[in-house]
Amino acid sequence: MKISTEVGDSIPPNTKHAVSVCLPTWEATVGYEEGESWVVEKMTTGYPRFFIHKSIQRLCNVLKEKYAKQDETCLVFPSYEVAKRCREFCKVKNKDTLRNKIRILQLATSKPLNKEEESWRRECKIAVVFAKSELYPLLKQYWQHSGEIISSRLAEYVLDELFEVENKDGKMVAKQGEEFVERRFGRSLDFSYANRAKLLIKRRIARKVVDVEEDDEQPTQTNDANSVNHNSLTRVNVIHEEQDGTSTFDHTADSSAEDIVRVQFLGADDDDDDGNFVDMDQNSTIPAEPFDEVEFEQINISPPSPERERTDPISLTDVIESQNVSSSIHLNPERDVFLFPSGMASIFTAHRLLLELDSKRVKRNNVNTSANTPIGYGGAYKKTVMFGFPYTDTLSILRKFNHTHFLGQGDSQAMNELKEILHGGEQILAVFIESPSNPLLKMGDLVELKRLSDLYGFYIVIDETVGGFLNIDVLPYADVVCSSLTKIFSGDSNVMAGSIVLNPRSRLYEFATTMLHLTEKWYEDLLWCEDAICLERNSRDFISRSILVNENTESLLEKVILPQQGEGKLFKKVFYPKYTNAETKKNYDQVKAKTAGSGYGGLFSVTFYNIEQAKMFFNSLNLCKGPSLGTNFTLACPYTVLAHYQEMEEVAKFGLEDNLVRVSVGLESKQHLEKVFQTAIDAALTVQ
Repeated sequence: MKISTEVGDSIPPNTKHAVSVCLPTWEATVGYEEGESWVVEKMTTGYPRFFIHKSIQRLCNVLKEKYAKQDETCLVFPSYEVAKRCREFCKVKNKDTLRNKIRILQLATSKPLNKEEESWRRECKIAVVFAKSELYPLLKQYWQHSGEIISSRLAEYVLDELFEVENKDGKMVAKQGEEFVERRFGRSLDFSYANRAKLLIKRRIARKVVDVEEDDEQPTQTNDANSVNHNSLTRVNVIHEEQDGTSTFDHTADSSAEDIVRVQFLGADDDDDDGNFVDMDQNSTIPAEPFDEVEFEQINISPPSPERERTDPISLTDVIESQNVSSSIHLNPERDVFLFPSGMASIFTAHRLLLELDSKRVKRNNVNTSANTPIGYGGAYKKTVMFGFPYTDTLSILRKFNHTHFLGQGDSQAMNELKEILHGGEQILAVFIESPSNPLLKMGDLVELKRLSDLYGFYIVIDETVGGFLNIDVLPYADVVCSSLTKIFSGDSNVMAGSIVLNPRSRLYEFATTMLHLTEKWYEDLLWCEDAICLERNSRDFISRSILVNENTESLLEKVILPQQGEGKLFKKVFYPKYTNAETKKNYDQVKAKTAGSGYGGLFSVTFYNIEQAKMFFNSLNLCKGPSLGTNFTLACPYTVLAHYQEMEEVAKFGLEDNLVRVSVGLESKQHLEKVFQTAIDAALTVQ
């Protein structure tokens, strides 16, 4: 894969539905935060919750022209229920909305009329929120914080189905139905595959392994799309460095022709891949699992075990065998796993669910509460606790949709603060925690949190995005586990999605399953069919990719980064679960998965003694640079500048220095990564 180097280009390059954008220098990142035209005007894309994709902008403009009243603006959401929540948020946050009506328009595309049309036509319903122009920042806040968004693929489909599309000359032309879908994807795309894709995704999340038969028997090799070649499980998508300094993915490393299995849904690996699908005459080395319809499927979740030392190479066979052990928790993927249009939407839904539960108590104690009273937003509702310094929007959800205690250190000191709150008699609704935290890679004591939860009756919501399904087993300590599937689970940086896993042993379980399964108000399947198909394809090898990322990261840290940490050297501090501090490593190892290949993840951060050296180091990295993490390629950003530019003094109290650089390690060769980082270190050391 070529490296994006131009400000505002998509990451990966030439990727229509990319979820990252190139900010190649420290100065460009600052320019983006300050809204400087030389950066903002070049933005072709961005992270979808922050940057409204061009296709979605076009859809909004069409809707505004057709349906808006004078001085109205609009934003599109994936359902009427989501639009109503956005309207409620606007009314709570701006009392002027009582005088200025907020309207919601519902639109739906046609249903397929027959089996043939099911392969290229899908009914989808969107809801458009119209409000006075001055309220647009609130609409955008809800979009960003809640993560209940529509995808760029969905926007393109709706534009074609309901309105019109743009031709090569930039003119609007009439819709073209089936031809439009074929032009984008080729005959290999089949919308009807989406439901199967979603179930396969849920099974992978529950199992933490892929491509395994129900009875664990080795299937015979065939050319049937529903068969599996287990030999293909040991292959990894490796990035090879080319002579010109670029890198290319090789999906067929060390594979023979016999290992290639022809499948129906295929992905391009060239630089022009737009995140969609190509002609089925190409071959994919990662087939989908066999799919057996079962009424109830139990997936074992193994309890954590102490870290095991291992020096011999790890294969996918080891991963599969290590999962086949007895367990105390059983998951049904269809009942216990839920998919969302973004990782933040999963956290937002978990928070909403807990507020709904607490509303029963509030209504019992407040007889004057009407049915139209917004749920949450502080007041009589129990507070939540944010344990540790989190990704920015998680804290925004807890603060803006309720009220919360922020215990930002996320260590034993914070645990003592939590105990003081509990011992003081205050009832806590729930503790939200990242395992480990982003970007400081701290790990809270989940064992102690679970003990306190059992003692005091609060719930625990864990975001394990940074840790990853392969590396940590946190479900036994949580009531709800959330994750962003946009990251390492996908890896290709071209689709947004999130998940919730419910713990069947939780006190919350009966209430949660009832609400999420039986009430459309609380759960709607809003993951668009094309995004599900893309995610299913991307995630077929997420286990093998996770193993390689673990190995690459530890090798890079041990050989290049750690030798430069300390007084008189370049790095002031290295943040990584294995090295952040002794407390973090102990807490991480308590929940580290016993699965072969589990490790400490692919994310690390570094701080510097000298900010000018930090800038030189970052600018000298010959890597993709921009937002997001968990990509198949290494990705870096000056995190504090990017995420907390307007509050750098405040976040410094929690250890986020203004010079912090965060790195998400990818699949490149170890030698290539060592060379790239050593070059950047050498350049930084020339700065006095």
